[in-house]
Amino acid sequence: MVEPVGNHYVVARRVYSENSFDEEHEKLHRYHKNFWDHLKLYFRCSPQRVKKVALRMFPVISWLPAYRFREWILSDIVSGINTGLVSVLQGLAFALLVNVPPGYGLYAAFFPVLVYFIFGTSRHISVGPFPVLSLMVGGVVTRLVPDDAIGNGTATNTSAIDEQRTLESVFSQITDTNIADLVTSLLVLIIVFVVKEINDRYKAKLPTPIPIELIVTVLAALISHFVKFEEKFNVAVVGKLEEGFQAPVAPDAGIIQKCVGDGISIAIVGFAVAFSVAKVYSIKHDYPIDGNQELIAFGLGNILGGSFKGFASSTALSRSGVQESTGGKTQIAGIISAIIVLIVILAIGFLLAPLQKSVLASLALGNLKGMLMQFREVGVLWRKDKYDCMIWVVTFLAAVFLGLDIGLATAVAFELLTVVIRSQIPSCTTLANVGRSNIYRNRKDYTDIYEPEGVKIFKCSSPIFFANIEFFKEKLISAKGLICVAHHTQESDDELDNNRMEELDQPTDMADLPIQINWDAELPPGITVPRVDIHSIVLDFSAVSFLDFSAMRVLQKTLKEFVRIDIDIYIAGAHEGFLEKLERCAFFDEEIKPSMFFLTIHDAVLHILLQKDIASSPKLKLAEKRSSNDCIITTSNGLRSRERTISSETKF
Repeated sequence: MVEPVGNHYVVARRVYSENSFDEEHEKLHRYHKNFWDHLKLYFRCSPQRVKKVALRMFPVISWLPAYRFREWILSDIVSGINTGLVSVLQGLAFALLVNVPPGYGLYAAFFPVLVYFIFGTSRHISVGPFPVLSLMVGGVVTRLVPDDAIGNGTATNTSAIDEQRTLESVFSQITDTNIADLVTSLLVLIIVFVVKEINDRYKAKLPTPIPIELIVTVLAALISHFVKFEEKFNVAVVGKLEEGFQAPVAPDAGIIQKCVGDGISIAIVGFAVAFSVAKVYSIKHDYPIDGNQELIAFGLGNILGGSFKGFASSTALSRSGVQESTGGKTQIAGIISAIIVLIVILAIGFLLAPLQKSVLASLALGNLKGMLMQFREVGVLWRKDKYDCMIWVVTFLAAVFLGLDIGLATAVAFELLTVVIRSQIPSCTTLANVGRSNIYRNRKDYTDIYEPEGVKIFKCSSPIFFANIEFFKEKLISAKGLICVAHHTQESDDELDNNRMEELDQPTDMADLPIQINWDAELPPGITVPRVDIHSIVLDFSAVSFLDFSAMRVLQKTLKEFVRIDIDIYIAGAHEGFLEKLERCAFFDEEIKPSMFFLTIHDAVLHILLQKDIASSPKLKLAEKRSSNDCIITTSNGLRSRERTISSETKF
């Protein structure tokens, strides 16, 4: 029973152990589905399930009929045109990073959009080439295909990005730099960086970001055409783009065998970037996205695009920002952008023929501005989370010195290492009652605390398994001041092999123990042992998500060591199924019993105090035999009250 009293509340109920709570409230023993049950359920066929699967596999069926044509169509058209123009320029630019002809970038900006329109769940991301992904693909292309075979013409282009991507190649060929390309690249970079900074700083005041890529491309193409840069300065230009589409081709099995590892790393990076951007917009505009469906959409999109000589696509942050900021409501804007790309492929691609490749390379580098500026966040990240900061730094250094594919694998391995380290060294704290209530917190964080005499409360905020069980044991013993516990028997842990593990499950004859500890006995001369006045320990397992078999056996042995020196052990807050797992693993015996498990820390503490009162008072012993463990718990009158006006209940 819970009764509100102002801003306090009064709870009147029994002190519950896990078993007593289950018995009183008639806990049901539910049947838990096994693997085959889930498999049968998954393949069960019904009209409702077919409809559900169809809506999940083809999200366009659910949102397109509900499209608000009059309200959204104009915004989607405007957004699609702006996004399409940016897609064309980024497709051409990022193709240089991949080391393929610029026209291939248009294919990568066209086909995946069509697939995502049908299978995707995000309304705002713009699908197409992504600079980091293009660099990763370019590394594979450079390794597997020579430059003269793909006809990109990079051997005559001396811009830093269009030339070789390694520092050694850059410095070895720096004397062959084309001055016109160098000056053009520097001017474009300065203009792009300045305008992008203006867009970021005044994005709240600007109705739409300044389309600097489009402006620079148009001006650069016009100047190059009328000044005849190609003839006068021998600069590399885009040249004539292929009109139309080539016939789709199947992948070469021999090439697949050589780049399986690269493909896995590229797929992970591409999906991670796309899903994170989609998640940002879904939270901002309050609609759900399906990670599994996103994986299917991007996978099918890249399969179709690759069949038509497009390279791997994901989503570019800047391009998605343009689609969302210019008013895009749905993927109708994506279809409009694909139409713009289609028009360039089929009709007006020749207008980009005089455009310098160095301009496209500078635009590609300009789109990396957001990523390069993340260096400013290192200090902030260090203050927020040192582990995340170290992962960031290691990822960056590994990518620079080992390459994107090996660097990514190194970064993932390092992150897994940090997870292992953090799980092996769990956070263990000693708790105390705060404000004489039913709330227990770290005793070092509060001044108004109460610690019942002889009772210690220990919390582990991590799963307990074979790798950290010894650390948990050491922390538990040191926190209680019970160093002697680890040595109260003559047998060491090394002697407890697998063949003798079963001995722990047998009842222990206390008279046969090699050492009986009596804290009141006289010690031999010259020997001093600190007195430990602890009679009960409460282990808070509310944050322990699982306990493996190896850790279970070590925990069983540790608890028995406490029991054998007359220290009662209680476990509180264990999650559902924890007790059943221990029973299945034969954890309990004559010393370790299920009655040590309690619903909450407060239940365990109240039980301990009640048992101590009963043990110290003959009258209470008699009353205990006649009454139940009903207690009245109040959060305003202190943890407990020693006054007893009714023998059948304890007031707190």
